Amino acid sequence: MRRWNRTTVPYYLAIAPFFVLFAVFGIVPLVVAGYMSLHKWDGLGPMRFVGFDQFTRLVDDPQFWRALLTTIEIFAISQLPLAIAALGVAFLLSNRRLRFRGLYQSIYFLPQVTSIVVIAIVFHSLFGSNFGMVNRILEWLHLPSVDWMASTWGVNTVIALMIIWRGFGYLVLLFLAGMAAIPPELYEAAEIDGARASRQLWSITLPMLRPTIVFAMLTGIVSGLQVFTEPQVLIGGDGSGAPGVTLMLLQYDYIGRNPAIGAQPDLGYASAIGWAVFIVVALASATSWAVSRRNSDKEPELT
Repeated sequence: MRRWNRTTVPYYLAIAPFFVLFAVFGIVPLVVAGYMSLHKWDGLGPMRFVGFDQFTRLVDDPQFWRALLTTIEIFAISQLPLAIAALGVAFLLSNRRLRFRGLYQSIYFLPQVTSIVVIAIVFHSLFGSNFGMVNRILEWLHLPSVDWMASTWGVNTVIALMIIWRGFGYLVLLFLAGMAAIPPELYEAAEIDGARASRQLWSITLPMLRPTIVFAMLTGIVSGLQVFTEPQVLIGGDGSGAPGVTLMLLQYDYIGRNPAIGAQPDLGYASAIGWAVFIVVALASATSWAVSRRNSDKEPELT
């Protein structure tokens, strides 16, 4: 026992802060949200136990299903193009003979450190119905202009472009870091065997980059299905009936009194929405993890 304490306890103490913070800011709020979802509470008066009525209300609420569909649409049209574009640019920047590589990396990463409010203002101006640059370009091409902020697909497209613009640089640097860990001897051997750049990408880079791709995929699912800041800043407090309302924005409406939704605050219902988001994210993450693990034992081939 003394030997176990002397050799093992220091390691547990070293990793203990992470688990303590995870329990305080992850497990405890999840349990509290589960408890609150069984009650009806406006945040000030006494709680009233309602059992699973909040979840029944959730299933019968068309606003919830509309917000869920909006969240999935934004996720679908933002995360996949974002990952593909970032991976392609990272592969081009991984060329050691490319000049000004550091400058390109800094330029790509610049939107990541830019204020999301500034980005929302710029995109709102670009896609404005009257004086937006995008509609001016469409008119110059003799195409009909689009009222982007009035339609569901238009708002979803603008939000997805904001997500792509903001997260592009982060994924590029993430993929570059993963490519830097690939032994250069593999590429040298491939060049000797006559493998072209496309063959090296499919047979060396992508298989060796699988752990980084899985990490980017899981983090993209977690962040993409919990998108809040971009629609909140872009459409403001227009309420749950407005286009572009995601699950997190719908939950935000029920946390505080939003006159646009015509409802009183209900933290119990907001907690039920939060648990629905948790279930959706968990199922999507587990599915993607299972799919990636199924092909994890494949070896890269050059033939």
